[in-house]
Amino acid sequence: MFDYKIVVKKLNEVLAQLKEVFSGAQIEFLQSYINAGEWNLALETLCDILLEEEISIDLKAYELLQEVGNILNMERETWEMLKVQVTP
Repeated sequence: MFDYKIVVKKLNEVLAQLKEVFSGAQIEFLQSYINAGEWNLALETLCDILLEEEISIDLKAYELLQEVGNILNMERETWEMLKVQVTP
């Protein structure tokens, strides 16, 4: 069993890092998933938005997404497609 507080903390860290590039509505939408305990859905949606809008992310944000995905035992493809969007 994992500590959900770690998942929530890491997802919120990613949202905080991306608040400059996400709209207020997107942040609110993702935050509602996190608050409802829908962490898998939050991570999938977050990754989908980043991919669809071709938003660059830094390595720290990518690593946080990867950590959350691993904790939740999600398919690696969920976040691995974002590797090409990681900025040095």
